[in-house]
Amino acid sequence: MFKKILTRLSYRKGLELFVRRPVVVILAISVITLLFGWQIPRLSFKTSVYDLQIEDLAETTRYEDFKKLFGSDEIIRVVVKADNVFDKLVFEKLTELSETAAKIEGVRRVISLPEIKKAVDIAGSWSHEKFYTVVSAAALFDKNLVSADRKTTALTLVLKNDADQESVIGSVNEMIAGSSPDLSIYQIGMPLVSQALAYFTEKDFLRLPPITFAIIAIVLFILFRKIRLLLLPLVCVTLALAWTFGLMALLDIPLSMLTMIVPVFLIAVGTAYCLHIVSEYVACSREADSPGDAVLDAFTSVSFPTLLAVMTTIIALGSLLLNRITTIREFAVFSCFGMFSILIIVLTFFPAILTLLPLKREEQNIETPRFTERVIEGIINLNLNRQAIVLPLIAVFTLFCLLGMLRIRVETNPVGYFKDETPVKRHFDDIYKDLSGSFPVNVVMAYKEANYFEDPKHVADIARLQKFLETLPGVDKTISFADYMMLVNYALNQFDAKYYTLPEEGFEVRMVINNFATMLGQDMYDRFMKSDMSKANIVLLTHISSSSDFLKLRERILSHVAQDFSKDIDWDVTGFGISISASSHQLTSGQIKSLSITMFLVFGIMFILFLSSKVGLIAI
Repeated sequence: MFKKILTRLSYRKGLELFVRRPVVVILAISVITLLFGWQIPRLSFKTSVYDLQIEDLAETTRYEDFKKLFGSDEIIRVVVKADNVFDKLVFEKLTELSETAAKIEGVRRVISLPEIKKAVDIAGSWSHEKFYTVVSAAALFDKNLVSADRKTTALTLVLKNDADQESVIGSVNEMIAGSSPDLSIYQIGMPLVSQALAYFTEKDFLRLPPITFAIIAIVLFILFRKIRLLLLPLVCVTLALAWTFGLMALLDIPLSMLTMIVPVFLIAVGTAYCLHIVSEYVACSREADSPGDAVLDAFTSVSFPTLLAVMTTIIALGSLLLNRITTIREFAVFSCFGMFSILIIVLTFFPAILTLLPLKREEQNIETPRFTERVIEGIINLNLNRQAIVLPLIAVFTLFCLLGMLRIRVETNPVGYFKDETPVKRHFDDIYKDLSGSFPVNVVMAYKEANYFEDPKHVADIARLQKFLETLPGVDKTISFADYMMLVNYALNQFDAKYYTLPEEGFEVRMVINNFATMLGQDMYDRFMKSDMSKANIVLLTHISSSSDFLKLRERILSHVAQDFSKDIDWDVTGFGISISASSHQLTSGQIKSLSITMFLVFGIMFILFLSSKVGLIAI
């Protein structure tokens, strides 16, 4: 009863108006489409791994606090390969590269072999072999700046907090393009991963919708074998896409890694709704005397099921608004708007334009293809006559799938998004074979009182922790204030290898600290130690990209320090990898909430419509 009242009172009168005034309806929809379409040229792309980060998450907040204290840990590593990086001619080319990189807008510091040589060989009188002897005795540089075989080195570009990463990457590419062809050079780092994601997202956005349109057009032609019955559903979906992207452009929201899925989703779902309507229209046109009669009969019959299907889809998509990841919420908003647009267009524009098209006798005799008919008959026969077989099979398969759900892993691996042959994937896999990985993790040691790390024992604790950290899976190299203290001590004692150690007396520590900023620069000091010496930062260079591996690494570190170090020290393991990994694991709770709400609402709708809990249970 409710269905009949809603169908006849709410839509029938409007439908009659659309049939009597089809041109007005078509013009109204065209004007709305023009207004939205006018905005589409403003649509932009902005895709990166940062889209998966939850801004108000505790891990994200701690990471932002870390950057305020120690500066950005975003790095780009320019990897250079040659027969011998300490060869005079090669080293001169490295020097040119380092100087060029230092001038790039957004680069806070360049850490490279030439920069180290400038710092330790002030007079510039050392031979390259002598410099190699000095460098090879310092463990700090091993797998950090130079490989064991002397054939690979890296220029580490530490970026400013407000750096335009796209601009920096572009400038580095120009630098590489203008370098000597004798050198093999590439750049890698999280900014490169983000750029690659943006490139492939834009490429897929421009490629996938036309492919989807083409496939659906072929299917529609096979089903109806009439061009106009093929084109009308695609026109309706295209109008809905124009409304959706026009709204995105109007609100100045760029396409992201998730919202680029919206067009393919709308094409697939929207065409399916149109397909039901076209099928009903063809059936009604066999007995109708005019196009208007066929439209009235068809849309009176299918309007309510279409409304119900669209609303349940919107409910399901809308439940994603509970998710804390911004890009997922954007996907939910514009998918819902797209579905609403399809509903409006299908129930107004579609009947209006069908009213203007003449009934064709050959269309009235369209039959279901024989193969399709046989398949459908077979399914119906199974449903009606083989329930004792079908239902147990479905139950077993469902149980199997439910068991499989227990094996689902929450994972965000941005490098894993790419095929093996893509440059970013190849470079990520290549760098840590000779040097160390390019994804940093930061371990922060904090004490409540100042000057804590002036005590030699506490500096030794940093080095002791580093030995453990370098045994962890995925960690290739650790760098800390203690490493640079050993380097300064080494330099103050004329680069005698036996002095590449930590100072053991308080006065020695103070002497090294006093010379630290002079020799290496204040920014290097600030990157690893707070000015009052109450907080120290240990940088882990890793080749980890998996969210689960990042979180396992954090767990193992915090578990170890809780057992082996003073309870008075506060610890944090942070970095972009940790932040995005923690964000990705919020997907689980978000999906459970979304699914629960969707099932509850769908059950409620079906119960209200049919006053049957069985129907509600079957629906969900």
